[in-house]
Amino acid sequence: MLFSEFLMTQRSIPTSLRFVTTAINAALYAGVGALWTVFPLTVFGVRFWPQVFIPAAFSVIFGPWVGGVGAGIGIFIADVLYGHHDPLLSMLVGVPSNFLGFFIIGWLARRNFSRIMRRGLLFVSLLIPITLAVYGVYIVSGGSTLANPQLLLGLVGVIAVVSILSLSVLRNKWAGFEVAASIGLGVGSVIIGFGLVLYSYFFALPAVLGLGSGGLPVTFMYAVTTFTYLSEIPFIVLLTPPVVAAAQAAFPSLRLTEV
Repeated sequence: MLFSEFLMTQRSIPTSLRFVTTAINAALYAGVGALWTVFPLTVFGVRFWPQVFIPAAFSVIFGPWVGGVGAGIGIFIADVLYGHHDPLLSMLVGVPSNFLGFFIIGWLARRNFSRIMRRGLLFVSLLIPITLAVYGVYIVSGGSTLANPQLLLGLVGVIAVVSILSLSVLRNKWAGFEVAASIGLGVGSVIIGFGLVLYSYFFALPAVLGLGSGGLPVTFMYAVTTFTYLSEIPFIVLLTPPVVAAAQAAFPSLRLTEV
């Protein structure tokens, strides 16, 4: 049975279980995130954050509200306790990006769309990394003209890679989830990139980010968005499916969740 068909056979879970699973999601997200203190890698003010597969798995198993709310609470705890220690920045940027990103992942992955709609979502999901990669190649190559050999070679490489990835997604039983993951993370990454730059014009950025005290250039938005998306999408796509499959195999009752 395909992943989308399997989800369509599921029924609702009690509200009390929603609260419990949301709390567990938040605790695990923040708790596992504490490993960042052992390997404190930060690029463009954004932490290296591989544990994003945790709220993604909760979104798939228990629904978008459990995944989104748990992620929002978890990232707030992480930001305040061992992150940048700025609750306002977390509330305005971190919480909305995590909530919307994982809510979208759960909402899209748990629905059975028409063939035309699935094709459209696939196109959007592939357009996100293509746009980031093409613009990145454009900047690296100097961005002078489309006749630039380096730019053309880079674009050909991007198109080839994306074409292979699209064929892989179409043949994968987790295709619906992978499409949802790309779109949800894309939205969350844009919110972080745009939000961080906008925040810098109204409030002082935390010194721990190392981004200075003045307003960040608008082009910085692209760097933040790209790093967030490209550094997290592999972990969501590769780790979430086996975690979900293992949880549902170990606890068959987890299969009985809301569509």
